[in-house]
Amino acid sequence: MMDKHKRFILGSLMLFVGLLLLTFPSSNITSAFIGVLGTKFSFISLLGFIFMISSFFLLVTTKVSLEEITLRSSIKKNLAILRLTNDAVEDKTVEREINHLIRELKEGNFEAGLGHPGHIEGTDIFYLRGRNGGRLYYHRTGENSYEIVGKSAKGRNQGQVIDKLKKLYIN
Repeated sequence: MMDKHKRFILGSLMLFVGLLLLTFPSSNITSAFIGVLGTKFSFISLLGFIFMISSFFLLVTTKVSLEEITLRSSIKKNLAILRLTNDAVEDKTVEREINHLIRELKEGNFEAGLGHPGHIEGTDIFYLRGRNGGRLYYHRTGENSYEIVGKSAKGRNQGQVIDKLKKLYIN
């Protein structure tokens, strides 16, 4: 997946190239807008229109993805979850991985780590899974706001964290 900054740069570049191709001396932009294909209409003009339309869609989707995501944590509100989180991040590899998952979530990447997020059945809690066992639990609290509710390490305390979160966030 291309990040939003690269999409913006690519869209801007395509817009610039499209404008250059449309203003190329051999093109007749008026005939293209009216729908009359005159003798001056060329393949370069068509290419210019394709670049312009592509850049429009790319820039529009980039604008939508530039929405700011608000991320906060409620881990410290529950002593048991805090204790389990501290236990999970004793392994520095897992801690780095969870921090990476937090950055990805902040950027709007809800498929960071191993891809499709996990879900705790009966709750609105989802979790991102890292390759080294790090797990980051979160739920949606608003339009573009999310709350981190737990962290765990696979094989170490993942089951305990899921059990605690089920009790706290059961629907």
